Amino acid sequence: MMGEFIKRFNDYSCIEKNDTSTITYLSHYTSTAAAVKNICSGEFWATDIKDFGDKLEGRLILKGVNKIILKENIFSEVQKEYVYNLIGDDNKIDVFISKCRTSVLSMCINTDSEYLWDNYAGKDGYNIIFNKNAFVDSMCFYTKDGQEKNGKYIKHAPIIYNTNEQIKIIKKEISELIEKNESKFSDAVKTEYILRHLMYIGNFYKDGNDSSNRYENEEEYRFLINTAAPPKENSIITDKIPEYYHNLENDHHYIILKFNNKAIKTIVCKTQRAKDNIANVITDIPIVLKG
Repeated sequence: MMGEFIKRFNDYSCIEKNDTSTITYLSHYTSTAAAVKNICSGEFWATDIKDFGDKLEGRLILKGVNKIILKENIFSEVQKEYVYNLIGDDNKIDVFISKCRTSVLSMCINTDSEYLWDNYAGKDGYNIIFNKNAFVDSMCFYTKDGQEKNGKYIKHAPIIYNTNEQIKIIKKEISELIEKNESKFSDAVKTEYILRHLMYIGNFYKDGNDSSNRYENEEEYRFLINTAAPPKENSIITDKIPEYYHNLENDHHYIILKFNNKAIKTIVCKTQRAKDNIANVITDIPIVLKG
């Protein structure tokens, strides 16, 4: 029987509760016709988080944990030592993160965001608008040995930008996990599990106080797939996780997410030239000019 600690470890309701029923549509803004054609074929490339330009991706919450344990009496002194040994500085955080692979697909809850038009779609860009429920329900990916993995393996929710809310959630998750007993785990192992739980949650956090990046203007809705990063010699594990591909043009690594392209409601084009670039190829999805 699964222990109480593991049950709580696998409880990610703090992410899922942010996914409200009021989010009916999602947008994906892109600058290239090639990307639109690929997406409209029913395929997204979910990028490895390590290839993101923002180097705080995946690290923000772990840095936050280090700050919290200095101020709050949540961890014991022994547990604090375990935390330090695992994520006590940037190098340790890098090693800790390297044991996982995290792939991300970013979308937007604003179906007419001037910020994303300007910063992601550009002069002749596109906004692909999705029916959210149809999109989510049809999503899947394939492992290297060909097994289909559907939505329960894909976490999704809006990004949280508010630092105070982030800290509140972190403290609650830590406290509830520490309270759960697990006789099979030593304190060291239990602490590592807690940090892995928090790291996963932290992939849905961005720094809303960073005025130089204005992340909150992105209004991001994120899809995330997290797996182990297997040793190269371990083909058994490698076959059970998504196959990674390498895009030589931008040097990014990604996995392929499949979906039913009937979930696409419409494609909005910035200019007539942008519309002309896809009109002869995409014939089964409405294409309109931005008003």
